[in-house]
Amino acid sequence: MIRRSGLTAAVALAVATPLAGQSAGFGVDYLGYSFDAGLNAQAAQLMMVPLAVRFPVTESVRIDAFGAWAEGRVEQNGTVLKLTGPVDTGLKASWQATPWALVSVGANLPTGNSAHNSEEAIVASVLSNDLLGFREATWGTGMAITSSVAVARNMGGLGLGIAAAYAARSGFEPTEPDPGGAPIDLTYQPGNEVRIRAGLDKNFGNSTLTLGGTFINYAEDKVSDDLGSDRNLFQAGKRLRFDGSYAFRAGAGVWTIYAADLLRENGDLRVAVVDEQNNPVDEDVIQTAKQNLLIAGFMGTIGVGSGFVFRPHVDFKSQAREEADGNTAGSGWMVTAGGDIPLRIFGGYEFFPKARVYWGSIEDPNGVGVNTVGLEFKGTFRFNF
Repeated sequence: MIRRSGLTAAVALAVATPLAGQSAGFGVDYLGYSFDAGLNAQAAQLMMVPLAVRFPVTESVRIDAFGAWAEGRVEQNGTVLKLTGPVDTGLKASWQATPWALVSVGANLPTGNSAHNSEEAIVASVLSNDLLGFREATWGTGMAITSSVAVARNMGGLGLGIAAAYAARSGFEPTEPDPGGAPIDLTYQPGNEVRIRAGLDKNFGNSTLTLGGTFINYAEDKVSDDLGSDRNLFQAGKRLRFDGSYAFRAGAGVWTIYAADLLRENGDLRVAVVDEQNNPVDEDVIQTAKQNLLIAGFMGTIGVGSGFVFRPHVDFKSQAREEADGNTAGSGWMVTAGGDIPLRIFGGYEFFPKARVYWGSIEDPNGVGVNTVGLEFKGTFRFNF
């Protein structure tokens, strides 16, 4: 029901890579799909313009800021539905307390549109499908404060690390009435989140093996509506993520093989029971789907002459999704292939044009696979100032 707002991988590169002095990155990111008959939509698209800035305060303290403008579109029965506007803004302060410990405090500022009408809610729902891999599932999720601590040490040639984070979230109004509709008195508060991650890496000559595991737990989401104040609404299932990668040199470049598996347990959702006048009188509890999302792929570097390199990126996704009644709608697979060419332009500016194609299948409510084809185009600028 709630997904963390994120930026494109290209802009993440601008804020995740240590750089000397102030730095910034911005770009344009488009991803669009078309679906064969059988699903609840014929096409889905997302256009984003993300921006990220880093300000070193001292040698051990830095501040990152990031945000984006986005437009999502879903074609449904010949009608194009839209969700447009800025997403939430993120701020993070990081302190390198020791050479082996990093302390961070971040804030999610509610600059995005969190109150959706019925059409916007459909767009947000389609874009939240993990298998499709859209960068934004929601435009706004309310105010949130996240604190984290990460430590890493080298012991006998083996790198060990552990990190813990806690996110506290405030409530927001998730819906707005349709034109001419009755006012809606509804406040939704996402459950707070605990995240713990452990990892290790080991060098073998010119290659590196990295393994990691992450545990994620959520408190109950709450809602204040006609049935009461701060009543339980949704208990998200626990999540476990296991991942690994192997990086090695081949020729003049570095290649990486990687895999990750995200397991999500069933959740409990409380649904209002209404009378003939559509007034809530009780509630029922249903189980949400459990899910297993597997991702595997590789990326690398190929010289193409005149000092230019092409970085291919191929991956495979498989999503196994099962409702409590055994329905597997939403399960499927996706193959992605493409790459980027890093360029240096105008002296000190870096430009990363990227293109990828997507091909896969998603099960409809009857368990029949529906073919889907997608295209992604991305261009990111990065520079120091």
